[in-house]
Amino acid sequence: MKYHALLALIAFALFVGCEKSSTTPTPKETTAVASAEEASETTSDAPESAPAPPGEHAADCAALAALDKMDPRTPVPLQPMMAWHQKQNMQEHLVAIQRITGGLASEDWDEVSKASALIESSPQMAQMCQHMGAGAEGFTALALDFHKRADKIGEAAKAKDKNAVLQATSHTIQACTGCHAAFKQQVVDATRWQEITGSAHQPGMHHGGHGHH
Repeated sequence: MKYHALLALIAFALFVGCEKSSTTPTPKETTAVASAEEASETTSDAPESAPAPPGEHAADCAALAALDKMDPRTPVPLQPMMAWHQKQNMQEHLVAIQRITGGLASEDWDEVSKASALIESSPQMAQMCQHMGAGAEGFTALALDFHKRADKIGEAAKAKDKNAVLQATSHTIQACTGCHAAFKQQVVDATRWQEITGSAHQPGMHHGGHGHH
């Protein structure tokens, strides 16, 4: 367990410690890390892993900075948990698209409808999109457009119109590729996120099965 705690700390440093903005852990984060370390010491007899040399961490940060500089897309600032939930949501969107195409191939209209419902628009979806895009102008509009396009998939499935489902699915995927071509994630700490967005909201569970693109 101590080995996994060390990996978690390294991952936190790579994603947050290399940001140009302030990344000082909050008291709550510090307590959580300390608790994880204490728990690992009492639940595992596994040998300790040697920490990475300071120079190696600096090299990793420099590599990440170089990659970020090459990427011209507009950053979407997100706190670590928000960024992770967004990734999970987008993975779910891909699964939904796979289910739609699979259902369409066998003309299983019920499957197409159920899969489409996972990515269609809703008030909850709109609220989540607005929250995630609070720090990047234009992002929320593209995210909402994705879900509105997905509504047409469900409508076509109810009509059992194969060509219409294909067209609506292609139109929906086009929104995905357009958004990914324009925006990228930028992981920041809570203080920096609040400065950028003007929001004092602390992220909780942003992952509710109907996530946002």
